[in-house]
Amino acid sequence: MINHKFLEDNKDHLIQIYVKERVLNYGKMGALFVDFTKPDKTDVYFLTLTDMPENVREKFLRKDNLNQKNTVFIYVKDENESQILDILV
Repeated sequence: MINHKFLEDNKDHLIQIYVKERVLNYGKMGALFVDFTKPDKTDVYFLTLTDMPENVREKFLRKDNLNQKNTVFIYVKDENESQILDILV
């Protein structure tokens, strides 16, 4: 189950991770993945568009705001659902 409290409580930290990872990946477009599929822990990792699974990359490429510099993209998933969160900074 997607833990919305985790996302809300860690929003600032997740944004910081996203910004750091974008810099480390030479500014390449990507998203911070927050994976709730494991019951005992939450995995957080960054993938560039080229490294994403094809079905996820296709979802991102359909977004109108993908090139906005002031938007942080977080891909949230659990065993049943997934969604893309756009956070304006």
